[in-house]
Parts: sequence; C-alpha cells; structure tokens
Amino acid sequence: MKKINSFYVFIFLMFATLMTVNSFYFKGSSSFLGVTYSKPYKINAEKSGIIKGLFVVPGQEVQKGDQLIEVESPQLNLEIQKLRKEIELFMSEKREKKQLLNSKIQLYESEKSILRGEIENDIRIIQNEIDHNNKLTEQILNNSADSSTDSLTSLKLEIKSIREKGNLRLKALDIKIQDIIQEDEFDQSQIQSKIELAGEELEWKLREEKRLNKYATFSGVIENVYVKEGEEVEAFTSLVSINPKHPSSVVGYLVGKKERDKQLGEVVTVKSLEQPQLEIQGKIIGFGAVVELPDILEKDNSLTTFGLEIFIEIPEENPLVVGEKIIVK
Repeated sequence: MKKINSFYVFIFLMFATLMTVNSFYFKGSSSFLGVTYSKPYKINAEKSGIIKGLFVVPGQEVQKGDQLIEVESPQLNLEIQKLRKEIELFMSEKREKKQLLNSKIQLYESEKSILRGEIENDIRIIQNEIDHNNKLTEQILNNSADSSTDSLTSLKLEIKSIREKGNLRLKALDIKIQDIIQEDEFDQSQIQSKIELAGEELEWKLREEKRLNKYATFSGVIENVYVKEGEEVEAFTSLVSINPKHPSSVVGYLVGKKERDKQLGEVVTVKSLEQPQLEIQGKIIGFGAVVELPDILEKDNSLTTFGLEIFIEIPEENPLVVGEKIIVK
C-alpha cells in the first residue's frame, strides 16, 4: 500500500478549514460578529493642589459615587477666605451706614422737636399779649377801640407768620431727611450689589473646591493611580484611570459576502454569543477599514481572516462584559 504524501494531507486540512470558516462567516447573512470594548477613563486635576488622601489602589473595584481622591488647593482656600472676609466687610459697611443714617434722622428729628417748641413758645408769648390786650380793650374808651383792634389784628398776623415760617423750616428738615434716606438707599443698593457679586464668586469657588475631590462617575475597576498622598500636582495632571465595568462600544466585522448596506445611525441588536438572553439595542456610529479579525473571533489561528470594521455605540448601562464575543443583528 502506498504511503499518502503528507503535503496532500496538509492541503486537504487547509481546504477543510477554509470551508469551515467560509460556512461560518460567508453565509451572506445580515448578522455579523463583533467584540465589546471599553476605553479607560482618566480623571485629571482641574486645579493645582495637594493630594490629601488616596482611597483606591490599582485593581480595586469601585461603584458609581465612591470617593477616589481627596485634593486640597491652598490657593483656592485663600481665595475663598478672602471672598468671605470681603463679604463680611461689606455687611459691616451696610450696618454702619444704616446706623449713621438713623443717627442723622434722630438729629433732624431733634431739630424739628426744638423748632416746634420754639414756634409754640413764640406763639404762646404773642397769644398772652393778645389776651392781655383783650382785657385792656374792655377798659378803654370807645374812641380808642379802633386802635386796640388794629393792635390785635397785627398780633394775630404775627402768629400766622410765625406758624408759616416754622412750617417752612420743618418742611426743609423733612426734605433733608428724605434726601439722606434716598442717599442711603443708593449706597445700600451699591453695597448689596457688591455682596451679591462676591457671593456668586464665592459660590463658584466653593463648587470648584468640591470638584477638587474626585469620585467615580460609573462602576468599574481602577486601572492605575498616578499620584501619591502628599504630592503637589498641577492643573490637568492625570490622577487615576478607571476601566468601566461594562463596555461602552462594540466593533463588529463584516466578513466576505455579508451585506454591506449598513447605514450610519441604524439601530441594531447586540447579543451575547455565549448568553443569547443578554441583548441590548445599539446604534451604528461609523465604519472603519478592512482589518484582520481579533484572535478571539478567529476559528483557526493558522488562517488570517479580514473584515470591515463597524463601530456601534451602546448604552453605558448594559448587561455585557468587556471583551466578550457578540453577534449583531
């Protein structure tokens, strides 16, 4: 019996493998395979500061909202203290101006009270003189009555004049009071504007201070910590990187004769190959080049298979895991 040539055996095995790959990939089906991916997310310092505390290490799993790093900024603290002091001084200025206004009003009110007393006293003196003249009038002769009447009329006119002049002086004091009240209202509004402006800046600085401390914005695993406790860092320095627990994107591969009429924005179903019950909706966001398939999708590492990249966006919250094989429909 003739011995079979090993070269022909190899050719046969290669052909069989090729047919297997062809039957798996080149069906002309609209479905295609892919792999889930996630991109490590780096968290950077927004402002120069000092690392006061580290609460994570590489490989540690974190949940959304967990504090990762505590950062303190001496410069920001100084700015916050200056703003608080500035607001305190403005408030003190407001109180002092209000007290000064009240003192001025009290002074003018005292002047008004003294003036009223002087008016009433002057009128009382003249009124006593009128009363006295009235008594004398009864005793004088009828031929001198006209002269007495003229005298009384003159005194009454004098009282009227005193009242009118006094009222004018009182009104002048009221006008002064209104003037200082309006002046104070203007000053108070100016100071209040400064307080509100400083308050807004302070609020912004406090929010900035709060943002110094870094928290996990999603569940994942700490990939790397780039700083150590007590270290001074500059703005935009990388502090820590996190690998998301769930994938954020899918790269699918169209191989061979599969339909290539996919459209940007097209909604597709992404399903786990090993656990078909796990599926989500995704959206095609781009196309790449024809590239070699990842090893995880190769059925036979002795053959190299190529496919057209299709990039698919999936929701952050999904049941898939990073690096698993999926099928896209």
